[in-house]
Amino acid sequence: HSGTPVLTAEFPGLEPYYELLKECLKRKPEALLDELKTSGLRGRGGAGFPTAFKLESCRNSPGDIKFLVCNADEGDPGAYSDRYILEQQPHSLLLGMLLAGYMMGARMGVLYIRGEYPESIRVMRAAIDEARKAGYIGENIVGSGFSFEFKVIEAQGAYICGEATALPESLEGQRPEVRVRPPYPTQQGLFNQPTVVNNVETLACIPFILQHGGAKFAAIGRGKSTGTKLLSLDGHFNKPGLYEVDMGTPLSVVIDELGGGFRHSIKAMHIGGPL
Repeated sequence: HSGTPVLTAEFPGLEPYYELLKECLKRKPEALLDELKTSGLRGRGGAGFPTAFKLESCRNSPGDIKFLVCNADEGDPGAYSDRYILEQQPHSLLLGMLLAGYMMGARMGVLYIRGEYPESIRVMRAAIDEARKAGYIGENIVGSGFSFEFKVIEAQGAYICGEATALPESLEGQRPEVRVRPPYPTQQGLFNQPTVVNNVETLACIPFILQHGGAKFAAIGRGKSTGTKLLSLDGHFNKPGLYEVDMGTPLSVVIDELGGGFRHSIKAMHIGGPL
């Protein structure tokens, strides 16, 4: 990576890593939400919606049952940044979901992983078992009064299922069709309960933010685009691979320095769009 290792930092081991969960569960959810607001973290799935606003909106929605859904249905061709987190850094996602669940008042986290990623499904299930055995998942976690469970769902390989309102439809066993908004998922989502749907990379940023403080995360990047971003550089580059860059990194740096330039002559680059 060329920037700050937020998502690519080395995993220190289960006990030291989940020490953060113990610390955070001693604090009020509102205090943690304030850190998240300070960080400026926005959705990494494409829409760039402020994460703290979503969690807070769900927290303030009436209802005893609330759901946190992780969208791991990575459908874009040539993208494998979610896959890296699922397979190489599974606990950053689990801890991010536990902390998000605590902040929003949810007791259930659903991992919706694309069916073409059998390895990711296997690794995430193993990580959940490992964390549960250590007492970080389940009823009354580390005596805090907070309980949280995970459910892993194998997705059926439809691109539309990655859309935030179509995904709950798919989870309920319906046709995955985009719902009319309002109501927004944070008011009526999965099984008509308040629901937050976030992308893998977004949730995996939360542990860093609560470990180092929102201001440190906000200092990385540029303007409203704070933090880092994982980029998948494919075989068209001389140095393909996964790179973590600070937001605001010029494309020339990504292409020439990190990717080592293109392997063939390129006429144009198309940024964004449907894929």
